[in-house]
Amino acid sequence: MIDQDAQAQLLELAQLRLAQRNAAEPLSREEIAHTVDQLLAAFPEWREPISLETVLATLGSLFSTFVGEESVLRAHDNHMLWLDGRRDQIGWRLWERYRTHLIRKRMPQTAINALGRVTDRALELLGDPSGSGAFNRRGMVVGDVQSGKTGNYTGLVCKAVDAGYKVIIVLTGMNNNLRSQTQIRLDEGFIGKISVPMDEATSRFVGVGEIDPSVIVDWGTNRTEKGDFNHRAMSQFGIHPGGRPLLLVVKKNGSVLNGVLEWIRSTGNSSDQQGPRFAHMPLLVIDDEADQASIDTKQQSFNGGVADPDHQPSRINARIRQILGRFDQVSYVGYTATPFANIFIHPDAETGNEFQDLFPRDFIINIPAPETYVGPSRLFGSAVDEETGEAEPGLPALIEEIDDYAASTARRETRGWMPPVHKTDHIPLYDGRECVPPTLERAIESFALVVAARRVRGQSRQHNSMLIHVTRWKAVQRRVVQQIREALDALTNAVRYGGSEGMGPLRERWEADFAPVTAELALPDCPPVAWEDVEAALRATVESIRIREINGSSADVLDYEQNRENGLNVIAIGGDKLARGLTLEGLSVSYFLRGTTMYDTLMQMGRWFGYRPGYLDLCRLFTTGDLAEWYEHIAIASEELRREFDRMEAIRARPIDFGLRVRSHPTLTVTSRAKMRHGTELRVSFAGDVSETTVFATDDRTLQTNLTAATDLIERLQSSGTVYWANPEQAREGGRSHRWDGSHLWSGAPADAVLGFLDRFSTHEDASRASANVLARYIRRQVQLGELSRWNVLLVGGEGRDEVSIGSIRMNSVLRQPKGGYGETPPWLTIAAGDRFVIRRLLNPRDEAVDVEAAAYAAAMTETIANPPKRRRADDERAPAQPSGVYLRRQRSPETGLLLLYPLSRRALLGPEDARVEHPFLDVAVPPIGIGISFPASNRAQSVSYVVNNIYAADDDDEGET
Repeated sequence: MIDQDAQAQLLELAQLRLAQRNAAEPLSREEIAHTVDQLLAAFPEWREPISLETVLATLGSLFSTFVGEESVLRAHDNHMLWLDGRRDQIGWRLWERYRTHLIRKRMPQTAINALGRVTDRALELLGDPSGSGAFNRRGMVVGDVQSGKTGNYTGLVCKAVDAGYKVIIVLTGMNNNLRSQTQIRLDEGFIGKISVPMDEATSRFVGVGEIDPSVIVDWGTNRTEKGDFNHRAMSQFGIHPGGRPLLLVVKKNGSVLNGVLEWIRSTGNSSDQQGPRFAHMPLLVIDDEADQASIDTKQQSFNGGVADPDHQPSRINARIRQILGRFDQVSYVGYTATPFANIFIHPDAETGNEFQDLFPRDFIINIPAPETYVGPSRLFGSAVDEETGEAEPGLPALIEEIDDYAASTARRETRGWMPPVHKTDHIPLYDGRECVPPTLERAIESFALVVAARRVRGQSRQHNSMLIHVTRWKAVQRRVVQQIREALDALTNAVRYGGSEGMGPLRERWEADFAPVTAELALPDCPPVAWEDVEAALRATVESIRIREINGSSADVLDYEQNRENGLNVIAIGGDKLARGLTLEGLSVSYFLRGTTMYDTLMQMGRWFGYRPGYLDLCRLFTTGDLAEWYEHIAIASEELRREFDRMEAIRARPIDFGLRVRSHPTLTVTSRAKMRHGTELRVSFAGDVSETTVFATDDRTLQTNLTAATDLIERLQSSGTVYWANPEQAREGGRSHRWDGSHLWSGAPADAVLGFLDRFSTHEDASRASANVLARYIRRQVQLGELSRWNVLLVGGEGRDEVSIGSIRMNSVLRQPKGGYGETPPWLTIAAGDRFVIRRLLNPRDEAVDVEAAAYAAAMTETIANPPKRRRADDERAPAQPSGVYLRRQRSPETGLLLLYPLSRRALLGPEDARVEHPFLDVAVPPIGIGISFPASNRAQSVSYVVNNIYAADDDDEGET
């Protein structure tokens, strides 16, 4: 039996010793083994009760985990980077004990190093607290959902106080659970003591306080559920800022924030015409989930670029701005995974009473997640990268699609257990009975298996959580809780008293769904677990599973802290409280139905993103096909956001420039439906971008319309005298050439020919990146400016199994695999007429260079090499094989666009190499036509408007029951 305490102590001592090594190269297994051998020689009693292989694998992971580089956008102002000039004068006591605390928690050493680097960059962009001059800094840090933002701002808080900041206010969420959870995290990482209410005399050390208890921090809020800021209590106990550092962890609530303002008025050390304020009292405000509640949702008017001074912002936004305005030395940093609403704040918004709005005008930092992070791209896969031609395959084995939650999968269905449209009086019925549907029963069984398997792997003291998020209505949540309780009771009885017959379904599930996935993923920290061991552990763990209802009406809480010694095994059912900010420790199984197309809401609901050391293979997400597809779309947008960050950092762009770019970006704008309602008008520009269809309608009428439009365009080009090449070829450096066999290129086509084609072409309503209507309007706007007046048109041939006639040209079609593949074995996937046909990517990146001559191609390659994308993974250091599409488009004249037409194949050769069969995976009479447009860069690009129509319920605000 493994001694968990002995193994933990060995790991901590080994990491502390290995962390002293400063070499840039990763540690070898031999170096790690040597250090462990030295420690075991000093503590021989640890040799027997520990797993040496687990220790070495864990340390190997801690010291080899790759963390990419952060990106930073700065304002071009007169701010002095002050940190290096003061570094030797600062004691760094708070930071050093926090760093040691992270080592004890076994955070990868590379991630600790990256945290130190990122927090240094953020700190030097704040105001210098040692100076006497006033400052008012606004910034934002963007990180992935559940990727460690709380740990990041805890590090920044420690360094800021080391440097001289006196007051720290952390704004966190809108409910007591989240505020309390954040306070607990800051108790451990910053205060070092359990923050008890002010009338309690004693408090024991915790976290960093166990490392260095001599550092004293005052707190004006505490970790209890009702421990939020209370002005009366603060006054009664005489807590005043200016001596020891003071921490307030405050809920985003108008009344609570009013209390903070009252406290400022009663304790301020200075005053002006607007009343008491603080002078020479450096304040750092951390706004956690800065896109929630902090945004002014009222529309401020501008006259000649001047903001309306009488505008009245929404309540919480106004109070935050007023608090910032009562300190003459203040830095505000918003933290979020979904920055769109913050970037959409008008940079010049301000009023006489509330001062400047919260636009991050001074800096934006995009922090990378370690490669061990499981985010949207890792889980759901991503589109083919336009520059590398590669795609993240995702982890489909961890996702189980569900369809038994309603009478149909229609988006407006009202019948069934939990249909998309229901109200507070809904009674969840499956097959006429008040019970959970089979997929939810299977999800509960999966969770019981996970708890047992983690016990076998030596993780019995770790928390295990299951998330069930199916309805916004609290009354309906209560009915679901009762059904889940009955299902869990039935499972418990089957395990405890059902013998081998009771265990039968669980064994089948383990051997069919879990053991093969563990073998397939072959993760070094997830060893195989035999059914016999799982069975024995199940009998010991199934009765430990608790059910918690987490919403504003329930008294239940996720009491992880009280169960720290032995771990909490919990099924959490709820709505908004589970969807925003709240961390579910050891989350392994999620059952998720909620429907929304709002980017920020979907991202924040994704509580399953994060780190899953030692149990990623056991995790399961039960959700609908619709939602899985939306999350893949989000993965594409997230990657695009990071790429835009990197590109704009390379040209020293400012936060305001980034805001302008995101507002008109064809992918980011379409998916950033945060704060937008039905009928919202957006503006988009395609300059320097590429647009392509990846979603296709397959009804006969649309397919025939599009084929006819393509045929008419090609016949017009052939008869107009436009320069034409069959099998086009372009010379490249070194005597090489690129050739497009089977393709056809026309050069110098007039804009009206392309516009006539787009006017007739029909794109699917979900083809957000390539709406023919929006593309045509953008082109017309640029033509009026003297741009996009001439076009090159490439009709792309491929190696598809069916031939296609486009006018007088007969050619092979282009094969593009359906997203998700054809299936591993027969019967292969068949897409019927009328269904959607979805692919990952239409364009081959090489095709964008068909009209780029040798010198321009070489120039684009030079720019690509000079501005490589930031490494996101350890294996990202490969030299580029071809120019980035971004730099290729810069080589094309603003007057010239490139239209690419892809007649798509309906058949594919499938099966083993020696027994291939031709399978008609697309059962339609007419081949789909895919279109791509490569737009040149332009300094005069105009944006065009279109209207977002949200197909889901407009009343998506959560926890709305009265």
